[in-house]
Amino acid sequence: MDRFRNILIAASPGLLDPQTLRSAVKLAEANDARLTLIDVVAPLPKWRKTVNVEGRVIDVEAALLKDREERLRVLVENTQARADTETIVMAGEPFIEVIRRVLTGQHDLVMVGEPAPDKPHVPQLSSGVMHLLRKCPVPVWVVRSPQADNNRVLALVDPDPGDPVRHGLNDLVLELATSLAFREGAELHIAHALSLAGEATLRSSPHVQLPGSVVDVMVSGAETTRNRQLNALTLRHVSEGDRTIHMLSGARGDVLPRLADRLDVGVVVMGTVGRTGLRGLIMGNTAETILRAVRCSVLAVRPEGFATPVKIR
Repeated sequence: MDRFRNILIAASPGLLDPQTLRSAVKLAEANDARLTLIDVVAPLPKWRKTVNVEGRVIDVEAALLKDREERLRVLVENTQARADTETIVMAGEPFIEVIRRVLTGQHDLVMVGEPAPDKPHVPQLSSGVMHLLRKCPVPVWVVRSPQADNNRVLALVDPDPGDPVRHGLNDLVLELATSLAFREGAELHIAHALSLAGEATLRSSPHVQLPGSVVDVMVSGAETTRNRQLNALTLRHVSEGDRTIHMLSGARGDVLPRLADRLDVGVVVMGTVGRTGLRGLIMGNTAETILRAVRCSVLAVRPEGFATPVKIR
């Protein structure tokens, strides 16, 4: 986690609560990092920006910005954040202005709070936070209020030595997960879900006519290969006695969130690039499914060299 030296906290999109700010302050102090707090107010239409009341022109947008500035000032004071914490309040599209600030300010991490679900125990991600996760060029840490006894970190990996982009992304996920677990004194869990491509068709299609025993051997061979790859990947970052590996069978978007719930983890660390997607352009469908399904905090990372579609003005 010491790679983060210039942290940006986004009050919007999402929700800036004391828990998110305290988490950011704690990380900044541990890394001797710079801390910047940004809040973005959606711009008003021209006809609503100013109002004339009995000859007095009231700048409504300026009043809203002033209100946000004061709220941030009080929050920083109450959370005892560092005195040199920079605060920025501006008008614009929240996720776009946050990413622009990442680019111009050379930030290496964005932290954003997630509002409480509308219904208890129903996971959700606001549209602005999803836009950040899809398009932000640096890791995004979605902070949710911790539950009791969840001092566990879960790293989701997908070993593939033949794909250098994914290979590097797995290393980054494990680097961050092991560092976070060590810093927090947390249990480290590493998970991968394996499903043999086309297994259902091979077992059921009248046109293939493969005996079930043959498909079983194929599945067993794939599991053996993936276990070997998974062990080689994890041993580059952590010794055997310091982690627990979970090899699951089934659709990743289903079994991995269920594992996070069963383990009651505090944070999931995962990559967000699609296997078949263009590098740097899209989030994988499976990654998006997992992000929407887990109820704990999430640290989502992109591969090195990811290029955001958001441009500086």
